[in-house]
Amino acid sequence: MSNAALQYLTVLTAVTTFAVSFVALARTPLRSALGARAVYWLWLSAPASVLALALPRGAQPSGAAAMFAPGVFAWLWRRVDGLLATIHFSGLLSAAACIAWAAGACAALALMVRGQHSFARSLGTLIPSADGTWRSGAVVEPMLIGALRPRVLVPPDFEQRYSAEERELVLAHERAHMRRGDTLVNAFGAAWLCVFWFNPMMFWAMRLLRFDQDLACDAAVLCAAGKGRRGRYAEALLKAHLAGDAALPVPLACHWGSVHPLRRRIAELRRPVAGRIRHGIGILCVATLVASVSLASGAVQPSLHAARSTPPATATSAASSRPAEASATVCPLGRHRAPAHHTPQRRA
Repeated sequence: MSNAALQYLTVLTAVTTFAVSFVALARTPLRSALGARAVYWLWLSAPASVLALALPRGAQPSGAAAMFAPGVFAWLWRRVDGLLATIHFSGLLSAAACIAWAAGACAALALMVRGQHSFARSLGTLIPSADGTWRSGAVVEPMLIGALRPRVLVPPDFEQRYSAEERELVLAHERAHMRRGDTLVNAFGAAWLCVFWFNPMMFWAMRLLRFDQDLACDAAVLCAAGKGRRGRYAEALLKAHLAGDAALPVPLACHWGSVHPLRRRIAELRRPVAGRIRHGIGILCVATLVASVSLASGAVQPSLHAARSTPPATATSAASSRPAEASATVCPLGRHRAPAHHTPQRRA
């Protein structure tokens, strides 16, 4: 049992690492061609690859699936499958590794829950406003909190710090996060980090995901507001960054300006925003790439099936070394007794 679980965790780690590596390498060049809003959905490659492992597919995509999965993915996964097939763990080592993984996952979950609970208690009493936002004296920048019931939280001096136009742009950004369900995505990402706490690439990928979230919402706001309001948008971003530079990011919240480097985010604001046609083409291209990565992960299914269906080596060796005459019994005096099915002949 522990050997099969460890084998499945190894395959799952290889699949997710490959998926996030592909997204991390492709996101920057694709953002220039397809737009930030379409590239954000490229992160679906990681959960789609995990779901593809549970589907009853063969090692190689065939039929309509071959139209989406490039040959380079299938070739790469054949090599990964051959490497994983050579990995075998002893019973004691497998049990120890499973216990260590479970302890690390529980510790990571406890730390995240404690941090989120401490942040929620530090907010104090939330005061509702007429514009649909909530006020708290503990925050210094606008943010979106709550995974299931998201709410826009702003500081008490929101009207004094930002102009009317800047407030409109800031709230449009946070409401774009709300429409996209980004706080729920962040909650799923926090659970993902608890599962893969031992893989530092997942923490790096989560930071890139949060950056792409903000870029996608920036593009959505600028697409609706127009190109002439980029200057005001950058000024509001600078004010929030200076106010919240010392604030610590919360796992389940969407911050307005203090999570990522300001220079990189403002540089992305200078790029032309993708229109409807370009955005639609980008969504189709991203969907094709997500299908390619997820279908390519089916190449490691033979390793999973082999780990589940291979009988233990001790039982196999014991069954093969059993002598053919083992069905005969031995009497206490050392004489061989005839098998049970043999009946002696009667004398005349």
